[in-house]
Amino acid sequence: MNGTEPPTWVVKARPVVDVAGRILCLVLGAALLVAGLVGIFTGVGEGALVTVLAAGLLLIVMPSIVDRIRSLRLGQFEVDLLRQMAASAKKTADTLERLGMRQELSAYATIYTELRESDLTALRGQILDRILQRVANAAAVEKFDKDEVAGLFRTGSPVVRVIALGLMEGDRSLIDTAVLLDAINGPLTGNEQFHALQLAQSGWGRLTPDERHQVLAALDHNPQLQEGPDRVAVAQQIRELGANSRIC
Repeated sequence: MNGTEPPTWVVKARPVVDVAGRILCLVLGAALLVAGLVGIFTGVGEGALVTVLAAGLLLIVMPSIVDRIRSLRLGQFEVDLLRQMAASAKKTADTLERLGMRQELSAYATIYTELRESDLTALRGQILDRILQRVANAAAVEKFDKDEVAGLFRTGSPVVRVIALGLMEGDRSLIDTAVLLDAINGPLTGNEQFHALQLAQSGWGRLTPDERHQVLAALDHNPQLQEGPDRVAVAQQIRELGANSRIC
């Protein structure tokens, strides 16, 4: 037997394990969804309810995600975010590489890029949120170059642009008002605009009066904000911050 080939019993067992894993995912996913639906009528806290429903949905769609990732590997396709980023922001890419984030970020980005079906929109949003949380955590403990992060946004793909916003979220000294306004006024994706709004809200105290005025003006002249209830809600919270600033 060739030393690089797995034993025969392993080859035979793979289909059985695969089917069993799929059944387990579907059963557990269905159970969590049922538990979530029951929770709606029994006064369970909203946070716990959302977590249970999201976990159930993820388990149910997991088999199709696995199939998609396998086909991507067979097709030699993978999103290497750090390689993309290194072209215009080498220090930023090197720092994330040093923190051991290459494989994780690339895996999330591959799934996010390829899962385009409309019924997986919520799942794609959760994956993107995970990416942002990881880079925000990195920016909270490591110092990144402000000009390089801004350049990363301007030259990057849709996912890389959102990563730049995530770095600013982790370290608000990195906030670039021109980037913030660009992400609100001319986003490449709805997720980008949503996270830009969140950044404007959380970083409101760092903005000058003129920068705040520009953000508020962008909210009043951007029809895209009406396309998502989450964006509408954050935009309204920013308007309230603006009103309170004027009162003060």
